[in-house]
Amino acid sequence: MRWSLPVGKLFGIPIRVHLTFLLLLAFIWYVESSVQGPYAGFYSLIFWVLIFFCVFLHELGHSLVAQSYGLKIASIILLPIGGVSQITEIPRDPIKEVAITVAGPAVNFLIAGVLLLFGKGLFPSLQFSEISLQSGSIVVDLFWANVMLGLFNIVPAYPMDGGRILRGLIAMKREYVEATKLAADVGKVFAIGFIIIGFFYNWWLILIGIFVFSSASSEAEATVLSSTLEKIEVRDLMITDFKTISPDEPLTAVVDKSLHTFQNDFPVVEDGRFVGILTRTSVIESLRHRLHETLVKDIAKKDFPSILPEAKAAEALTAMRSSHVTVAPVERDGTLYGIITIEKLLEASDLLNDKDK
Repeated sequence: MRWSLPVGKLFGIPIRVHLTFLLLLAFIWYVESSVQGPYAGFYSLIFWVLIFFCVFLHELGHSLVAQSYGLKIASIILLPIGGVSQITEIPRDPIKEVAITVAGPAVNFLIAGVLLLFGKGLFPSLQFSEISLQSGSIVVDLFWANVMLGLFNIVPAYPMDGGRILRGLIAMKREYVEATKLAADVGKVFAIGFIIIGFFYNWWLILIGIFVFSSASSEAEATVLSSTLEKIEVRDLMITDFKTISPDEPLTAVVDKSLHTFQNDFPVVEDGRFVGILTRTSVIESLRHRLHETLVKDIAKKDFPSILPEAKAAEALTAMRSSHVTVAPVERDGTLYGIITIEKLLEASDLLNDKDK
């Protein structure tokens, strides 16, 4: 994700922090220090860092269960509105999806239980009976923060955890796409509720509501797209009539070719092998810096997925989006059969959906 910084790896999972998260911490420290003094500012800063550490553990819970099912985790990203586990593919098995989803809130409830036992054992005078995030005791405040995080996340507002659990339960009785649409509709209702309540009580809920509403819509559309593309193979969509370029060609030659074709991106081929992709963005950027004589091999993208002809179109789309490319080779054992583009995949999905209506 753009504007995020890598901070390390755990269990092979890259951990990233979005820059806006750091800005949020700075904002919290500044406001609390200005209003209530340096001690309050320091306490709030430590408290929120610990809360987001708990959010990280929440996401780690999702990720470890997903890994146990053989799924790949692209990264865990901490954002101002929470954390995101970027699981490359959500399993279509409802039981697995529910298990992965439940793991997150379960971690928060587990943390709350540990804090309760720890606090009662070492500090018998601590009061856990009243809900508070500003009791002055970091143990009590963290206890209630984790209880609230666990409860809030199981609200059935798709794509929050509760909404994913709802989708999984519905999918046990209905088709996956239908279950996703129903869960997304429920999520949108809750999102509107968050926004309305946020106007009267907490502006944070407004941001969460907007995020939930937009995410519910986009994820429902993505599920329909993926389900449609699972019906066809890449060989049925691959382009076999296309222009290629050599890695030793100058940029000026590529510009001349682009004027006589509809292609935006060009496969870079050497001795019959697909060795890279020259994107339209790279060409424009080089021309902007007046690098007209730059060779293709110096600016071509060399990190790309290799797609098999019999692969499902949905697999190709996932692989290409993960690699941030718009074109990929369709090949086997070094033999190039054609190319596949994201534009072609989206076009095919639209046609198939129109046909089914």
